[in-house]
Amino acid sequence: MEKGDLLTLIGGFVVLLLVAVLVRPDSFMVLVPGSSPGVTPQITITPAASPEMTVAVTDTPRTVPVANSTPQEPAPPYRIMYTSNPFTYPKIHLPDHMEAFGASDIPLRENRSVTFAYMEGVGGGLTQVFTVPYEEWAVNITVNEEQWPQYAMFKMVVCDAKTGTVLQGGEIQFPGSMYKVVRASGPVYMIVTTSNVDSFRIDLETPYRYYVTGGTAS
Repeated sequence: MEKGDLLTLIGGFVVLLLVAVLVRPDSFMVLVPGSSPGVTPQITITPAASPEMTVAVTDTPRTVPVANSTPQEPAPPYRIMYTSNPFTYPKIHLPDHMEAFGASDIPLRENRSVTFAYMEGVGGGLTQVFTVPYEEWAVNITVNEEQWPQYAMFKMVVCDAKTGTVLQGGEIQFPGSMYKVVRASGPVYMIVTTSNVDSFRIDLETPYRYYVTGGTAS
């Protein structure tokens, strides 16, 4: 073969190679083992499922928050709600003679008190059972009514959850407030009735010295 023919052959091969690169550039890529030409590997990240928290609501007596023996700032008060099973309670109606519970008690003579639970609303009902660990505490009630104050009526009793015995009670005619002392600990519930009331709030309070010792006086 002559030298001129060899150069012509090499030139033709270079031209074919350039055309092939322009037409199919992927044919000359260096492939990583396990990959395919022309395909970009994709990584899919699936978020882990968040755990679900289920809270069962029952009428099992609940102990309201108490502090330990170390003095500290009070915890947020526990909110008391109405029960969905009132007919399982030993007493479901208010006493016939509410006037026996009508007078407000002298406030607890303490320098500092703690609100450890509360309830607020408009209508009446029976509350869930809750356990009060303090041997002395008070019910501080406020009733609001603006449109028809002359017709406002609020009644409430605190009952022993085991026997239904009325531990304390009160009646408020017209908007106003009432303070009642309860000297009993353990599981209790409240019966509340209202008429022509915009709103009411019941704060359960105990002396700070009872709160920091978990229920008994130091």
